[in-house]
Amino acid sequence: MDLDDILALAETGRPSPLERARARRVARAAQSQYDRSLAEGYEILVDTDLVDPLTAEVDEAIRIARAAQLTKLGTITWTAGAGRAAASGRLSWSDEMSMIFGRPPGTLRLTPETLVELVHPADVQTVRAAVAAVWADECPGEVVFRVIQPGGSVRHVHCHLEVLTTAGRPSGIIATGEDVTAVELARQERRRLTTRNQMLCADLALRDVPGGPQTRGNFTDEVDRARRTTDGALLVVVAEPTTRPPDALSDEDHDQLAAAVAQLLRTAVGDDVACGLVAPGLWGVLLTPSHEQTAAVEAVAERVVETFRSNLFGVGPRTLRLGTWAGLVRFEKGASATAFDLLIDAEHAARDARRAGVPVVVLDQPVRDEDRTDRCRSRVRYAVSANRFALFAQPIFDLARNEVTRHEILLRVRSETGEPAPPWAFLDMAERVGEILSVDKWVVDHALELIGRGAQTSHYQVNISGRSLADPGLLDYVTEAIRRHRVKPDCLTFEITETALIENRKEALAFATGIREIGCHLALDDFGTGYDALAHLRYLPVDLVKIDGTFVVDLCRSPADQAIVSMLVTLCHTLGIRVAAEHVQDEETIEFLRKCAVDLAQGYWTGRPEPIVVGPDQRVDSIELELRLPSPRTAIG
Repeated sequence: MDLDDILALAETGRPSPLERARARRVARAAQSQYDRSLAEGYEILVDTDLVDPLTAEVDEAIRIARAAQLTKLGTITWTAGAGRAAASGRLSWSDEMSMIFGRPPGTLRLTPETLVELVHPADVQTVRAAVAAVWADECPGEVVFRVIQPGGSVRHVHCHLEVLTTAGRPSGIIATGEDVTAVELARQERRRLTTRNQMLCADLALRDVPGGPQTRGNFTDEVDRARRTTDGALLVVVAEPTTRPPDALSDEDHDQLAAAVAQLLRTAVGDDVACGLVAPGLWGVLLTPSHEQTAAVEAVAERVVETFRSNLFGVGPRTLRLGTWAGLVRFEKGASATAFDLLIDAEHAARDARRAGVPVVVLDQPVRDEDRTDRCRSRVRYAVSANRFALFAQPIFDLARNEVTRHEILLRVRSETGEPAPPWAFLDMAERVGEILSVDKWVVDHALELIGRGAQTSHYQVNISGRSLADPGLLDYVTEAIRRHRVKPDCLTFEITETALIENRKEALAFATGIREIGCHLALDDFGTGYDALAHLRYLPVDLVKIDGTFVVDLCRSPADQAIVSMLVTLCHTLGIRVAAEHVQDEETIEFLRKCAVDLAQGYWTGRPEPIVVGPDQRVDSIELELRLPSPRTAIG
């Protein structure tokens, strides 16, 4: 658009105040360009005085349409008929607007009906509401909507809506529009990215405590990365109370002791050395050539042992001295032994040091696979035959009834001093060497024995690892144990961990079907962490779903977790499935779960695990037996 076009446009009608302001801005820009051209010596072929000639009387709709045409915009004009009724009015559109709607000019006669058909069905009411508001208020407006072009493609159109007047009275509406598909899609993408960034949260399973030891998973990642790239040594330190305390240590005591040990270990080896809690009472230290200590790894191990032995640890009102031994295994770059293998070798070396009465046992290379497997199997079989286990129970809170109605039975593995400890590292080892079934049978038999001796009116969840589902005799074993211990089947709910069903789908379905046939219920644990979570709800006769604790532990501070939990509750209730939440730790989380209509809650807020005591006068409400399958792991643990 040059100066002549602007002047010609300005002469075609009486502008509104807004158009006058726009014309003055364009005129000033033209005047500035004109002055610069003169100053630079350009020859002006056509000269004219810049005045405001907007005085001619021209139809307002024509004037706006002409302006839109000059700026490559399209227009739709509705002229009201008698009584200002839309039905008696007339619709027309410009060639440019026809092209925006995907119609060649002159091929479609525009009517209110055809216009509605061209607009996306989801946006029809939005367009009608915008037009009605502009007409009723007699003031400009705007609207963005989608149109469906021939062939089904969808485009986004942005329209400015203005009221036409005749003799000072409203006589119609004109919409000046443009195709803003690219702009609208870019805006939607920015909004999506903003929402995604707000919702994205860290993986709690991989999160380490700042300044504290790494988790087992993170530490094994470090070890595997090191063995692929360099030589090094892995040190495992066993630190256990020298005597069993008169009173069993609580979970808070164990947490306090672990924090003190981690701080002392960090002081002994330095801040730049990777350390991790690899099992209850077992600490790993990775030494590589980048650390000065590597030249004398035996000296490092002996210094750590001596530091631990000479220190008194405060646990509540008591002080404890830790018996400490260490195992050290060297590895070369590219070693075939995995991080898990190295951890097992170093742990066995530490236990050999204890039996031999020496501070440290050093292995110059990893143990042969056959020897390692045989030793692990012997450890598991000995623990089962010697009953080196204990059963604890943790309450589960019914949010609707506002009381504890269930308990989960948790397995503990006793240390050399008889102190019960969480079994996660032990069960991992038992599963890897194919000895988990014997542990599972011990748990089932002893749990059902306790249940049979009680009132059989409380839910108890018994943890069993997932590899057992592949055993075709599991269902018969459980059925026989129920009969032998005289446990009521309708008081039992077997719980299957959702993350392990991929490899055992056929066996899981057979077990689920069989256990339901004898009168027990079925639950799905750790829901949301597997690869086929929703598919499991279609073919498994599930009565209860337990949402994995990783979605609950940070629930009140994570919009992503809130969205996931709300969706899962709605889905499960629609399918007739009850919902439980794990790892509940505070009242704030309980209130959010109530709002989401979650049925059950479990965690430190409901109560910490306690040793099971079944007395003749004890009353419990019902029994729940949980079949827990471990989450899938990589070869590094």
